[in-house]
Amino acid sequence: MIRNRAMKKVMGRLKDMGMIGNLTSIMASAEHEVLTAAKRLEDAQGGDTLGDVPPVEMRKESLEALIDALVAGEVDELWRENVAPELLDTTDGVEKYRAMEDDDWEAQIERWADSYREGGAEGSDRALAAHHVTGKWGVSLATFEERVVNWNRGTVAERLFASNFRAACDVMHRTADELEAAADE
Repeated sequence: MIRNRAMKKVMGRLKDMGMIGNLTSIMASAEHEVLTAAKRLEDAQGGDTLGDVPPVEMRKESLEALIDALVAGEVDELWRENVAPELLDTTDGVEKYRAMEDDDWEAQIERWADSYREGGAEGSDRALAAHHVTGKWGVSLATFEERVVNWNRGTVAERLFASNFRAACDVMHRTADELEAAADE
């Protein structure tokens, strides 16, 4: 508890001094530059996975909100309010599956499967659970398991910090693969 208070105090000072704002501004600007270059590359190759590049100020605000959430121990709330609504068609009922234990999750899959079988459906437990998850939350079972059931505060924070850089790298690697394949022909 003392360490947490001390961290909050230090972070508050850094924020008051403008250092957090400077850091997030540098990060957001660098990210924007990399994403813009990757978007140009993707457009030249005829791809369209990156979508629109977020404005620097908007990304800066997102990074500051993430830092605030990390310091305050509120990554859960940040995820619930900002990530879940973008990831899922609805957030109704999702909270009870977030960071669920493996045994509990397997039991839930069985309950969904049994329920569907009572209604006449056929298929494996996982296939019926996939049908349920896709129908209710609009994502695949694998995505639901990765991003909700296996939810982890550290992984969420890392994904929020680095996802745009990773998306840009994916475009660059995919384009390099295409160019290398074309050169080999």
